[in-house]
Amino acid sequence: MTKRELAFKWITYALCTLLLLFLRALLLGNWRLWGVLPFLPPIILACVVSLEESTPATIFGLVFGVCCDLFFHAPFPCLYTVSFTLAALTALLLSKSVFQQGFARVVANTFSTFFIVDLLSMLALATRSGTAFLPMLFFCLRETLVSCLLLVCYPLFFLIHRFYSI
Repeated sequence: MTKRELAFKWITYALCTLLLLFLRALLLGNWRLWGVLPFLPPIILACVVSLEESTPATIFGLVFGVCCDLFFHAPFPCLYTVSFTLAALTALLLSKSVFQQGFARVVANTFSTFFIVDLLSMLALATRSGTAFLPMLFFCLRETLVSCLLLVCYPLFFLIHRFYSI
């Protein structure tokens, strides 16, 4: 793949990400199920990391984490930068050793991404405000399950990956 094609591929991923975040905000807004809002960024990260090679996927996790830290509220600064980079590395380990490419890999990567993000968030909230661990755990489980409904965006990322892999 030439540098130009590589640049177009990542620009396409970025535009697709922006479009999905816009559509989620436009169509779902403050829609809640089981008292939680579906959270799209970990789903996007899991989709891209499941399809790409290790170095570009890790760089995507880092850059996407920085962008999410700029635009989303978090319990502590740089939460998404740290957690998305760790999640990308964890997902790559799962991808290489446990799962073959496909929807099962994306689901596993989604759960691992939510686990890392939520674990760091729970630790920050527990140490700062003394919030009880069990209610936070149930909230995180509900958020993960509700957000998994947004895995319908996987075919879009798969098509982008296929288009630029030919």
